Amino acid sequence: MMLVHTSIIPDDIRRWSDNYFDITVVIDVLRATTTLLFAIRAGAKRIVFTKSPDEAFSVARNLEADTPLLCGERNGKKVPGFDLGNSPCEYTDEIVGGKTLIYASTNGSVTMHLAERVARRTILASIRNISAVAKYIAGNNPKKLLLICAGKEKRMSLEDTYCAGMLFDKITGIASEVPADDETIAAQLLYHRFGDDVGEVFSHSIHGRYLSEELALWDDLAAASEIDADDIVPKIEDGEIIL
Repeated sequence: MMLVHTSIIPDDIRRWSDNYFDITVVIDVLRATTTLLFAIRAGAKRIVFTKSPDEAFSVARNLEADTPLLCGERNGKKVPGFDLGNSPCEYTDEIVGGKTLIYASTNGSVTMHLAERVARRTILASIRNISAVAKYIAGNNPKKLLLICAGKEKRMSLEDTYCAGMLFDKITGIASEVPADDETIAAQLLYHRFGDDVGEVFSHSIHGRYLSEELALWDDLAAASEIDADDIVPKIEDGEIIL
C-alpha cells in the first residue's frame, strides 16, 4: 500500500530523515521542471543543477574538456553572465543539443538538492508530464511517496500545489488504496476547484501574474499549461538530471 505525503513548502523536507521515502517528486511548474523537460527533449548531453549562480560559475570553471552553457534565473530574469534564462522556448535543439548545461534557478534547483537527501529516487513533474509521472509512480508502487512543491522563495505557490493535487488525483485513478496526509488532500481539493483550467490557476497565482504582467512571458505560461504534452520522466542522480 502506497502512503503519500506532500510538502507544500520545500523547507518542510528538512523534518524527514535520510532516504525515508522510496520516491520523491519535485514540482516547479513555473518554471524549472517545465524548462528542464524542454532541455532533455532538445538533446542536452548533461544537466548539472546547482543551488546558486555562484556555484554554477564554480562548477563551470572546474569542468575539463567541456564548455558548458550556464542556465537559470533570479527573480525570473536571466542571471548576468549566463547563456540562457529559464524560458522553456530558449532550450531548442540548435542551442542545447549535445551540450552540457549548468542550471541554477531560484526555487527549483534548490529544492532538487533538498529532495535528493530524503529519498532513494527523485523524479521531476510538471503539468506537461503529469500522466507519465503518475504511471511511473504506480508502476513502481512505492510504499512511501513524497510530493514536493518548490514554491516561491520558501512560501507556498498556487500552481505547484495545484500540480501536486492533479498528480495525486491521477495516481488514485491508477492505483488502489492510496492513503494520504492532509496536505495531499488539500492539494487534491485545490485541483478539483480548478479542474484542468491551468490558465485560470496561473491567472490567480502571484508568480503566474508576475511572469505575465511584469515580464510578458506569455509563451512560457502557454508551454507550462499544456497537460500531458510530454511523456518524459526526468530523474535525479548525484546532482545531475537524467532521462
